Amino acid sequence: MESEEREERGSGRSQNVVHTLPRSMASVPSFLTGPLERVDPSQGATQLLVITADAESALAMAEAVLRMTGPAGIELLPVTSARRASRLMAGRPVLAAAGSPRDIRDLVRGSHLTLDRVKSAVLAWADEILAGEPEDIEALESVMGELPRDAARIVVTSRTEGRVNAFAERYLRRAHRDVPAEPADSGEPIALQYVTVAPTGRGAALRRLLDDIDPPSAAIITVGSETEETVRRTLRLLGYADDSAAVRVESGETVPATHAVIFFELPSSRAQLAAAVAAAPVTLVVLAEPRELAPLRRMAGGKVRPFTLSAPGNAARERESAMRRELTLQLDAGVASRELLALEPLLEQHDGIEIAAVALRLLERERSQRKAAEVAAAAEVRPPREDRVAAPGEKRPGFAGGRDGGVGDSRGFGRGADARGDRGRSPRPGGGFRDSRGPRDSTPSRGGPPSRGGPPSRGGKPGRPSGGGSRPPRRDRP
Repeated sequence: MESEEREERGSGRSQNVVHTLPRSMASVPSFLTGPLERVDPSQGATQLLVITADAESALAMAEAVLRMTGPAGIELLPVTSARRASRLMAGRPVLAAAGSPRDIRDLVRGSHLTLDRVKSAVLAWADEILAGEPEDIEALESVMGELPRDAARIVVTSRTEGRVNAFAERYLRRAHRDVPAEPADSGEPIALQYVTVAPTGRGAALRRLLDDIDPPSAAIITVGSETEETVRRTLRLLGYADDSAAVRVESGETVPATHAVIFFELPSSRAQLAAAVAAAPVTLVVLAEPRELAPLRRMAGGKVRPFTLSAPGNAARERESAMRRELTLQLDAGVASRELLALEPLLEQHDGIEIAAVALRLLERERSQRKAAEVAAAAEVRPPREDRVAAPGEKRPGFAGGRDGGVGDSRGFGRGADARGDRGRSPRPGGGFRDSRGPRDSTPSRGGPPSRGGPPSRGGKPGRPSGGGSRPPRRDRP
């Protein structure tokens, strides 16, 4: 009996929880408030570990914690790179950290992060992490094996599935399951549109969306004071006053008969989405990240379609118009009979517009391949270096060849039949060589008069030329 109670206390039965929450930063306070309250700054060690799917999610979690605790509260260090985080951890104590399984595993293996004093480990969101690559799952299992036995394990998932349940059964014994009161896919399907945005590009997307819709009245739904301030700052830049009746910032119920309802972030629940639908808006748009589209479809019931902004749509239509103008010019110039004879047999099985569409596809593929080849060729071309050593058989500009037409080597020496006479001399303009060891006088050498047809002899030996030209016969031979 005592052993069972000790096992229950060691496994942290009351602390292990599986939350089923929408994939939204608005859900972070509901599962991260408790672990943040258990962090003791006086211990000076890492006590909270948040495992995310990737570095971008870790950064979003750090931003959400900053909105919750403020600048003077507990800081959640986002591990966007294990190498960068290792330097930060070496210089100061880190009470809480968030990162992907691979980055956390690398920090643990390098002894930059110790998990022996971790009080809470949070997986946000586990369904995304377990749907990743096998190496991510292996790294996650390695990190879970390093956690203390009494550490609270909290799993957050956007939906209940087999992989999450199996993981919870393995690592969260007797875990309490926090399931929302109503399923996310209950009720009638809700028709809405979405605009895909980057995590840091919601303000710019809101501005473009308001320019496209130009609604007579609009309500921007926000969650939290930090998000509300971001929206108000964007609206002030667009010329809307804080008390403007045309565009309002709301966090609760939407005023009926509002023309456009825009969710600045993913709705926190289906109830919030249904409350916006009750206002009967003409346009209902959600600014969502690509990873949030699947939870949004489940929340809405499937009737979700993208909202095409005017700028990308106009650019695509302009490209199509340019293509049609190009085809019109070719048709006006006349169609060659050879092409007609080549394509005429295809008309027995296909329509003419289908043949033209396939020909257009081949043309676009050929153009893209040609452009890629030109880019690759331009990247391979490099200007030659003047100080590069010439290869054998390569003629370099500015160097004279040897007497037999050989090229100069890297020191300017001739590689002809006899290059010894050119050693130590450099070429000069107008032909010939100049002795690099200094000027030479034209007086006869010590051995006698200079030999005919050449410069003075070297080393006092009469009759031997020091440079080019043929060698004179010896006088002691007939």
